[in-house]
Amino acid sequence: MRDMPCNQVEVQQFLSKYQSAFTRRTDGSRWPKWERTWRHATEYFQGLLRPGKSKSVADIADQTGADQEQLERFVRESPWEHQNVESHLRGEVPDEVQGPDAALIVDGMAIPKSGEKSVGVARQWCGATGKVDNCQVTVNCTLARAGKQHNSDQVTWPLGARLYLPKKWTGEDDSGENDSVYETAREREKYAQLSEEAGIPEEVSYQPKYEIAVDLIDQTMAAGPDHACVVGDTGFGKYPAFRKKLRTRDKPYVLEVETSKFVVVPEETTVLEPGSTSGRGRPRKHPAYPEETDAETPEQIADRLEKQGGWREVTWNEGTKGELSGEFARTRVRVVEDRSNRWLADETGWLLLKSPSGDDGELKAWICWELDEASLEELVSWGQLRWTVERFHQDIKQELGADKYQGRTWRGFHHHLSAVMLAHAFIAEQRLRTGQDREDLASFAEVVREIVRESAVQRLMETHGFDRPKAQEVAVDMLREYSDW
Repeated sequence: MRDMPCNQVEVQQFLSKYQSAFTRRTDGSRWPKWERTWRHATEYFQGLLRPGKSKSVADIADQTGADQEQLERFVRESPWEHQNVESHLRGEVPDEVQGPDAALIVDGMAIPKSGEKSVGVARQWCGATGKVDNCQVTVNCTLARAGKQHNSDQVTWPLGARLYLPKKWTGEDDSGENDSVYETAREREKYAQLSEEAGIPEEVSYQPKYEIAVDLIDQTMAAGPDHACVVGDTGFGKYPAFRKKLRTRDKPYVLEVETSKFVVVPEETTVLEPGSTSGRGRPRKHPAYPEETDAETPEQIADRLEKQGGWREVTWNEGTKGELSGEFARTRVRVVEDRSNRWLADETGWLLLKSPSGDDGELKAWICWELDEASLEELVSWGQLRWTVERFHQDIKQELGADKYQGRTWRGFHHHLSAVMLAHAFIAEQRLRTGQDREDLASFAEVVREIVRESAVQRLMETHGFDRPKAQEVAVDMLREYSDW
């Protein structure tokens, strides 16, 4: 691994690629005092790269010497559009993150909250605490490419994120009906006021998480970064509507499914087409499978494989403690739409299974569509690649304060999150410079710490006239107060 000094010139060169995202509207127009907006954008970006886990606006202003009130207004109400930052990010994906072994990953990120006034907060499933809890939830889309030799070699690039709004925040259930989501008229009035105070745009209506994910995927497809497929966990894979939307876009996928509820038949099963039946019953309205065919869940298929010895050991990567491997199997299937009526969906592909004999003791299953020529090893690699989004969430929370924004508005929340994604992209670029041909990459945390140390060294040299050895010594001593550094 090479030395990693990162000076202010490199920071400014990176930011300059995104200047128009902070200083122009989507139609290309500017607003009065746009130069001030750009100055505050630079301050906020640099503040996210300062030491410590607390990244509130007050902390950032204190770290950078910026005016706190002006910085608050930059995040909360400035006219720059977070969508423009994300659009620029999708157009700047490094070649090292793209390729036929890369994948788009969609996932949810939970941010625990104590109050009820932050936009989108509600009691809902919170992955950060592992239970139903009071939190905000975002839907994120990242591009990830597995490492060549070790998990630490993987690279990730942020592509977009949006806050999920529970139904009470929009006043709509899945059918678009109003009022039915509220228990009382007072509750309806409370959320109407909260939504107004949060500044939720009028055009924003209720969307399930999987529909938000489709929007993010569409935006990424328009930008065109090279990748093989879409990857997601059961929070997305369990929805037939999500998988169908991807098929209509001809977008291959490897999506985790529920092992006890997902139902399939062998792909070669005879399909009874809609039309008249041989008996006196009503004409068949849906493709169906014969009565003598047994439909099965992944759990039932896994039980058969256990008895038949049908598992195969696959190593998908090298970890810090040795090989990452497990027992896998795959079989060609057609998905059942309705088991009670024996209706078949138009969805066929590989059903990928991971044996529960591994360390976690849990059976896992994925449906893999439009990847017919892929090897078992390739399917396993894509299925296991989803772990990178967990690392992404951990990095942007612990290192960049993604979960530390204390404002309550829709605009402020998305402004903060897009700035965090931009900071992550900068660190990702710096990571890629630390290894030759993606070998021996520095970790995300190592790069963040080196950026901070080098920033402190340069300031000490410029402000106090220290030579580099003395500045390095003092900078290390200054940063010792941060126990995690």
